[in-house]
Amino acid sequence: MKELCVIVDVSGSMYVMGKPLIIGGILQTLSALEKMVNEANSFSVVKMQWDGSEAGFEALIEKCDKKNSLLLTDGYSLSDSCRKSRVIKNFFEDSKDSLYVVLCGGDALDISSHREFSRVNVVHAEDILKVVEILFAKQECSAEEEGW
Repeated sequence: MKELCVIVDVSGSMYVMGKPLIIGGILQTLSALEKMVNEANSFSVVKMQWDGSEAGFEALIEKCDKKNSLLLTDGYSLSDSCRKSRVIKNFFEDSKDSLYVVLCGGDALDISSHREFSRVNVVHAEDILKVVEILFAKQECSAEEEGW
């Protein structure tokens, strides 16, 4: 079964400037995609909330480790709270092929400009379907390589 972990930043900055509408639109799109794809093969979206804290993110890492994941955020919590965490840096490094940070909102902070997050895959909210397609194409390619 294909599984997509979606971590939604619910920190204070995510409740302004239309970000709840952007997040809602992304989650509706993923839900519709899940229903469409499930007619042909199994695909599930697992949604989780992140409060913006370093400890909260570290707790979610275990649930998303080695799985295709999206982090829906405006980047401020990552920049403010998580830059010093070795656990989070290691997770980003280990997950560079399976994790995308989806920036939401016109004031979103591009975290890839920070040295600590320079290798993180960062996209904007409007590219969500392209990202899901890329993640599962990579998964199918690696499954085919294992079968050789």
